[in-house]
Amino acid sequence: MRKLVTILLTLLATATLAIASVQAQNGTIQKSIDRLTSQIAEYEKQIKSIRKDKKSTQAEVNKLSRLIGKRRKLVGEVNTQMVALNSNINTLTRQIDRLAAERTELQEQYAEMVRVAYRNYRQQNFTTYLFSADDFNSATRRIAAIRLVNDARQRKVREIDSLTIQLDSARKVLDAEKVTLKTTRDRHNSELKKLSANERDYKKRLSTLSSREKKVLKAQQEQRRELERLVNSTRKSKGEAKIGGNIKDNRGRLPMPVAGGKLKPNGSDIAEITGAQGAQVKSVFNGEVMRVSYNRNAKSYIVLIGHGQYFTTYSNMATATVKEGQQVTVGQSIGTIGRAVDASGRTEYKLVFGLFAPNGDTLDADQWLN
Repeated sequence: MRKLVTILLTLLATATLAIASVQAQNGTIQKSIDRLTSQIAEYEKQIKSIRKDKKSTQAEVNKLSRLIGKRRKLVGEVNTQMVALNSNINTLTRQIDRLAAERTELQEQYAEMVRVAYRNYRQQNFTTYLFSADDFNSATRRIAAIRLVNDARQRKVREIDSLTIQLDSARKVLDAEKVTLKTTRDRHNSELKKLSANERDYKKRLSTLSSREKKVLKAQQEQRRELERLVNSTRKSKGEAKIGGNIKDNRGRLPMPVAGGKLKPNGSDIAEITGAQGAQVKSVFNGEVMRVSYNRNAKSYIVLIGHGQYFTTYSNMATATVKEGQQVTVGQSIGTIGRAVDASGRTEYKLVFGLFAPNGDTLDADQWLN
């Protein structure tokens, strides 16, 4: 009987560990969901602000594209959370069913013990049992045996009560998980509707752009994706930089990377900074040069600087004066600004500046500049 209870408690402990593991996973997913929700709210706020300026249609479309990407990722994270919750509920339900069945078996065995004891009492009570002993030692052994039987019954009662309490607790956890699942499913459906609305809005706004604006928009989006790939591959092969890890504490305080440069509103997370021909490009923070790449098609350089786990990227550079592995300080020149063509076909000189978080997210670079 003791072995059976031990098995029951082991099953419950196993279920508890499984639930704790899934709940920890849900906690990680929830942090990602909270972060994405915050980013989406900021994008929606920015889009609302952009719409006040009727000349910024291209910036609005660009920002809508980023919003759609973030919302798709959010939908995926919420769906992952639903799968985890479903798994948790199924695991917990199976364990509860097994424990309930085992408890029923314990209760039946205890009932049989009581029935046998009552039947024996009716046929021969404890007094007769004791006084029928042959001698004092035999009577003493019979008293001990009676106590052992009584203790065994009391122990089974305590074990059954303890198991009942644990089962009730597990059922409460199960009920809470079901409520969470319903809330998560409702959110998933709501985000899907918002995503569909965003995509319809994007197509509508995109159709109002000129062919040249569409071409520029496509180039911006491709450039951002290429930078993301470049940063991820560099991070994977080289890890993090040795210095500059506290860049995360300098949001809104980083200096402009182009001497005398001006931010060009484009609705993208990647900032475009215009300047004079030959203007110096400078590192915005202390760091380590992780990669210097030359784009033969665009005939321009890309410099990646690591700041601990963060990366800043400097694209469309006419020249690069730093080498991989070199340590740089804030304000140090790393090259010169490159030539480009704007949406109206006019020549301009600009730097494309990006900032990437440790998790690979592209941050709103312009919000980090002073």
